[in-house]
Order: sequence, then structure tokens, then C-alpha cells
Amino acid sequence: MMLKHYVKKYYKRNLIFTEGSESIILDSTKLAAWEEETMRQYPFGDDYSNADTESSFAVLDNVNTLKNLMAFAEITRYKQTLLSNMEKEERNEVTAKIINNLDKFEVKPVGYEITENSIIVAWYLNPIINTFTFSNQSIWLAQ
Repeated sequence: MMLKHYVKKYYKRNLIFTEGSESIILDSTKLAAWEEETMRQYPFGDDYSNADTESSFAVLDNVNTLKNLMAFAEITRYKQTLLSNMEKEERNEVTAKIINNLDKFEVKPVGYEITENSIIVAWYLNPIINTFTFSNQSIWLAQ
């Protein structure tokens, strides 16, 4: 199935796909095998515990895998100026400059949407990720 299908499943607005992202195909057979391998590598949790200990994550360990991990960000300013406070011509120029440089991100976005006062950027990060791995990465990102 094409990546575009997965992204549109979760984002219903007018996302413009970046160059190359529309042709990415995610093979459902390979994804199923990847999910099986992930479940073998990461054990399921113990019984649910209300204790404030490591085993309290057991319910999410039993979920084991998350599918179609995506991230969205909203760009609302350039330097110190809100896009909404710019004149239309300046906003159009700045918006074009931002869009033309999205590929400079280490993780390439798959699409973007230009709204009146912001730019929404979308990333398709991982088709399958273990819940514990995601939790650990999320803690790192939140810091």
C-alpha cells in the first residue's frame, strides 16, 4: 500500500506530498513479518499492576507494537515575527523559503499544508515500533 494512503488515513486536510514521498510503498507482507519479529524481540508484560513500579507499564507492554507512527508540527513564525502578522507578500515569500528548505531536516517530512497563518509539516516516522522503545524515545524528546 502506498504511504500516501496511510498518511491520508490520519490527516484529512489538504496535505501536499513532498517529492518522492508519494511513491513510497509499504509492503503489508513485510510489515506483518516486521511486527511478528518485533513481538518476538520484546516480550509481553506481566499482569497489570497498580504499583508505581516498572511493571505498571505491563499493560502497554501487552500492546507491544504501535503502527504508523507519525508526527505533525505547526510552524507559526519566522524569526521573531508571526506569519499572521506579516503582509501577504512577505508571508508568501517566507512560506516559499520554508517549504523549499524542509528537505534539510535530518528526517525528511512526507508532506506539508499551507494554511492562512501557519505551515503544517508531516513526518511518517515508523510503520511499526515497540511501545517501550516509543516510550523511551518520547521521554528523550520531551526533555
